[in-house]
Amino acid sequence: DVSRPHRSDGIVGRIGWGLRVLRHYVRIGFIRKSQFRLEFLNQVAMDLCFYLAFIFTFEILYGLGDGGGEALTLGGWTHAEMRVYLGMVFISDALIMTFLGQNWHFGQDLKNGAIDPFKVRPGPTAFTYFFQRFSPEGLTNLLIAAGWLTFALAGVVPDLVGLPHVLLALPLAIAVVAWSQVFLILAYNLGEFWLLNSDIGHLLSMFVSNFGERPLDVYPRGLKRVLTFALPVAGIAWFPASLVLGRLDPLFVALYPLVLVAFAVLVARAFRRGLRRYESAMS
Repeated sequence: DVSRPHRSDGIVGRIGWGLRVLRHYVRIGFIRKSQFRLEFLNQVAMDLCFYLAFIFTFEILYGLGDGGGEALTLGGWTHAEMRVYLGMVFISDALIMTFLGQNWHFGQDLKNGAIDPFKVRPGPTAFTYFFQRFSPEGLTNLLIAAGWLTFALAGVVPDLVGLPHVLLALPLAIAVVAWSQVFLILAYNLGEFWLLNSDIGHLLSMFVSNFGERPLDVYPRGLKRVLTFALPVAGIAWFPASLVLGRLDPLFVALYPLVLVAFAVLVARAFRRGLRRYESAMS
């Protein structure tokens, strides 16, 4: 039954309700793509080109530095470590394409009143709206990204980091990627409530996320702090990759998830406030 999440069910019951809703979204996504197979193949090919562009760029950069004595590093990241970093970037991108593709339509849907049906449905509006467009082609690319990450990790185990550490850190790292992307997307789209038809959510997502696709160590210290604490783009790839590779201080590892939780709480409250403002504007 997906008709109503009950507060009395507790957190486990509400999570179960959310998983049932996701199951229906997944089923609808596969039905939709079964009717548009050429589009499915085109989307997979486009995302593969995106991944290959990143891989070739960094392979060429590191290749140019080979043979010069000391191994080349970019922002302190070796060739093998950068491959792991790219794996996290690909996982992050594929998670958005798989579960959160609807976010690209939020500004237009807000303008057209297409958000209204989701406001009266049971459950959190943000959840039922943003997760509605499950993408089988995104899932395909998620599997490809997982394959690249596995290949990259094989290049650092056991020379740079032990296998037990990777096995323990990897689930937390993937959870941080998913958590960060969900609430960063909400944050990017907040401006749509106040700047209707501005497409600011799309612009911010494209602009700010680009910073997260490179190791934050290549940026000036002040910008790195902003991208780590104020707008925690670090959760997209830098923190997860650094965690898996054992590059971080244990105290920072313990405390940084609290930054991500605090950011999520602030964004969720601001988004609910935006929804109330939108409701009053439509009334």
